[in-house]
Amino acid sequence: MPASGGNAMIRPSRRSVLASLAAAPFALWSCGGNKSRLSLYNWGDYVARTVLDGFVAREAAAGRPLEITEDVYLSEAEMVAKLRTRAAYDVAFPIDYLLDQLVRDKSIRPLDVLQLPGVRNLAPTFGPWVDKADIVHAIPYLWGTTGIGYDSEKVDPPTSWNALFDPRYEGRISVIDSKGDVMDQALLAAGLGINSIDKERIRTQIHDMLFEQKALLRAYDSNPARALVAGETWIAQIDSGDLMRAAAERPSLRYVIPDEGAALWTDYMAVAAASTSVGLAMRFIDYLLEPEVAADNANTLFFATPNQAALDRGLVTHASDPHVYPGPEVMARLQRSDNWVGTTGEIVDEIWVELRGG
Repeated sequence: MPASGGNAMIRPSRRSVLASLAAAPFALWSCGGNKSRLSLYNWGDYVARTVLDGFVAREAAAGRPLEITEDVYLSEAEMVAKLRTRAAYDVAFPIDYLLDQLVRDKSIRPLDVLQLPGVRNLAPTFGPWVDKADIVHAIPYLWGTTGIGYDSEKVDPPTSWNALFDPRYEGRISVIDSKGDVMDQALLAAGLGINSIDKERIRTQIHDMLFEQKALLRAYDSNPARALVAGETWIAQIDSGDLMRAAAERPSLRYVIPDEGAALWTDYMAVAAASTSVGLAMRFIDYLLEPEVAADNANTLFFATPNQAALDRGLVTHASDPHVYPGPEVMARLQRSDNWVGTTGEIVDEIWVELRGG
């Protein structure tokens, strides 16, 4: 692949997919006749192909020929809507702050952890997701941060989220095309936490900041890595792993967690309510919890694994990279989003509709 320039070919980001893949499910791999089918619902390009190949081969060796199909979603709202309508998926990969809603809607199934011995491989700080009744509904998959990526040849090293509001970079700035991410970076730039319930400041200060920023943006972007590699964007809000992969294509790219902190997120594995292959889905989830498999996934995707066994055994290539696995000082500045549930959600929705409708 080229190191830089307009024709650089960067892998799709965790948040983006090619339009042709969004149109319909597609077969990833199949083996033999009379196959079972495992249907995944995920961000684009968010499971290593070697991992999928390995599971198909294992099932075939056990006399269970298998076809894996994957449908991809373009936004979290789309994923929630499809699962709510009982779309026929087996394993879905929702982000942490959507799990409450998915459980309330009965869009995902309770999980019997006795069928998932690989749970023992997880770090204590990344245990299964449980509801208020202590019922398990999801298992950690990968985690990461959302910070600032920038071209060190074009941009002074940023220390604050206010760098994404800097007129010096007009037309060369992007933020992630997601309501939550757009709000997060503005709240942090204003000195508020990402879960702020200060409705008056959100209605006024944050609203005005976002509309002033909009005039400076190159784009609200679902794949900020591609534009950074191509040189179209110089500074962008971006997920950690996406920037790490982009830097392999354009070595001048850097990643930073600003002084105000940043969002820490965890994506989970869940069994969809409409699954007709629950046993197969559980085998797949437990397979992803094996240390070698978890490490293969993390090493390919450049995101952090919650699999402590994989880390302890030295299987994870980037375990010492502080951009992937932040140290204690940075971890203390990270925040988990509650998606404004029951607090400022309506205000945030109104701002987002106004912001993206104009």
